[in-house]
Amino acid sequence: MFAQALARTAQIFGDRPALISPAGRQTWEEFAGRIRSAARGLRDLGLVPGDRIAVLAANSPEHLTMMYAVPWMGGVLVPLNTRLSGEEMRQIVDEAEVRGLAGDGANKNAIASLARAVGPDLVLIDLDGQAGRGHRLEDMEKANGLEPWRADMSELAALYYTGGTTGRPKGVMVSDGALTVQTLNLVNDLNISSETVYIHAPPIFHLAGAGVSHACSFTGATHVFPADLSPETFLETVSDENVTLVSLIPTMLAGMMESPDAGDAFRAVRTIVYGAAPISEALLRKVMERCPDVDLIQIYGQTECTGPCLILPPERHVISGPLAGKLSTAGRANMTSEVRIEGEAGQSAPPGTAGEILIRGPSVMLGYWKQPDITEKALKDGWLHTGDVGVMDEDGFVRIADRLKDMIVTGGENVYCGEVENAISDHPEVSACAVVGIPDEKWGERVHAVVVVNQGACLTEEALRDHCKSLIAGYKCPRSATFTEEPLPLSAVGKVRKDLIRERIKG
Repeated sequence: MFAQALARTAQIFGDRPALISPAGRQTWEEFAGRIRSAARGLRDLGLVPGDRIAVLAANSPEHLTMMYAVPWMGGVLVPLNTRLSGEEMRQIVDEAEVRGLAGDGANKNAIASLARAVGPDLVLIDLDGQAGRGHRLEDMEKANGLEPWRADMSELAALYYTGGTTGRPKGVMVSDGALTVQTLNLVNDLNISSETVYIHAPPIFHLAGAGVSHACSFTGATHVFPADLSPETFLETVSDENVTLVSLIPTMLAGMMESPDAGDAFRAVRTIVYGAAPISEALLRKVMERCPDVDLIQIYGQTECTGPCLILPPERHVISGPLAGKLSTAGRANMTSEVRIEGEAGQSAPPGTAGEILIRGPSVMLGYWKQPDITEKALKDGWLHTGDVGVMDEDGFVRIADRLKDMIVTGGENVYCGEVENAISDHPEVSACAVVGIPDEKWGERVHAVVVVNQGACLTEEALRDHCKSLIAGYKCPRSATFTEEPLPLSAVGKVRKDLIRERIKG
């Protein structure tokens, strides 16, 4: 169904602008033609429906083309986070049994490494002519078009990998139906139409970026790709292209609002959507002052539910009046999500009581790829156990209180503490460690490590980061660290008391 929706866009909005980038402009008819031909090109390279096809690239029209060519030919999309380490990428490609890999010049070293690791059977596609190897997308786009694949709603459409609490990546199995339902939810919740002009900022290898992209594609809206994400270039592009829809995490939004040109640049903007953290009252006041006609919308979601499940609408982004008082919440359930708060005994928690956030609906994942044990723990009786602790009020608005999962959200990226601890523990001078998230003005939270070193060791923060970077993505590596020869505080059953560690850091 997903590919059919894209075909419908080309049919109805063919002469309207689809893509704007430094390389030029394309109409929906032109863009859809390239998708059709690229899909045929994938088939001509021996790839068949059901094959996993990875994409390793920065945001670009070519990346978007391949992101849609894969479902168009019936393949399973495997987006790769460009910030992952080579070892992390290799694990994903190996576990997902990836048969095709499309990439760009910015990631040519990683592509070369993956090609060596996997061997000659890996089909390589060069998206921009700069990757240095593989079949050029430009040549594939000359092939005769392919009719869109008619997928069942329950058919596997994508594998979105997230970090694992034990260090092993988890492949979230997203169905065609889940993608379609969540796309329609975003069309509704963000009021997207063919008149929308959307600028790409969140990476489309994340569902946060891909979801809004899909909503724009379903409605015949215009995708704008800026030359880069520097505040100057971003604001200039927003202004020049009369952008109406912007998606930013609060830290990026705060940075944009510091520019004296923000108010003028955002003159055509109608909606700013954000996630990863609630908006502060100070930032809300600044946005209202600089951009009084802009609607703010907060989204809370997870990869496991194919993106958003809670929405805080524009009318609740107020600090006075009868609709005020919800800014500290992440919103309430979107149109197709059922949300409940579960108490410790498994019962529904009453309003105002903390418990785990559970989600049920057609957008919930099929499970974790090749990991039935953790799938069984996450999906019980049709409910997705998010691992987040929340409090629901009598109006259905949910405030995120804490996380059951040992996870840090830094700059909009999820970092699992166990994954970082595994990397740190691999250092020969480390005898024990604990990783916690601590408040950070720029990143929201930063990764902090408490490291118990061997007697006489002289480990430094810089050396620790360099070691970790060889094993995990840079954004997961500790930004700060405390070194000690004293043992970590433990509970009566031998678990590390991270609550005490946080208190000590604050003190």
